[in-house]
Amino acid sequence: MFMCLFLFGVLSAVAGKEYTSLEAALLEPDLVTSLNLKNKNLGQLPESIGKLIYLERLNISGNQLTALPQALFKLAKLKYLNLNANRLTVLPPEIGDLKNLEELEIGFNQLKDMPKEIGNLTKLKRINAARNSLSALPDAMVKLTLLNIIDLSYNQFVSIPQVLTALPKLKALDISFNRNLSTVPATIKNLKTLKLFSIAHTKISAAKIEELKRILPDCTLMI
Repeated sequence: MFMCLFLFGVLSAVAGKEYTSLEAALLEPDLVTSLNLKNKNLGQLPESIGKLIYLERLNISGNQLTALPQALFKLAKLKYLNLNANRLTVLPPEIGDLKNLEELEIGFNQLKDMPKEIGNLTKLKRINAARNSLSALPDAMVKLTLLNIIDLSYNQFVSIPQVLTALPKLKALDISFNRNLSTVPATIKNLKTLKLFSIAHTKISAAKIEELKRILPDCTLMI
């Protein structure tokens, strides 16, 4: 999987404070822009999360969540949502209500598909969906015209989803360790901005790899 580093800049004193307790955050909800509940052994997230109306960053990775509260999808200012390493089998269609979301982490869950409403997240720049059971992507993702990075490694794809080849700003695509993946759409040549393409541990043939090197000359192939 890609190791991506992100610089978040210098924030104001209030905006820069990261809360690590929901209880503490709810004592001063109007001040909370960042909440980190990673590895808290949470079995559920209470609806009271919806009171944090100024929340921009939420990390609830490494818990035991099997479902998400409806109030979560009312957090209109949310830009970063980390749901990694939970027990989610479904990503609710209400995810599409988070219109300001720029980064979505849903890796290490048990997802078999993505809702078409993910196409409503037109500000998304990065998706990590590694280590799920995905085998297809919704056509509505064609609307994610700002998407730079997507990690689909360790899933169940047998073909590279054609919708990805219509994304004009895609720079990094990791579809490695999809062990039955063998098909690459001809439209892959449309990814003029692609700089990094990981197809390691797939069934893509040596001949196809040579072809990819020709039609994507500015892209580094990780094989």
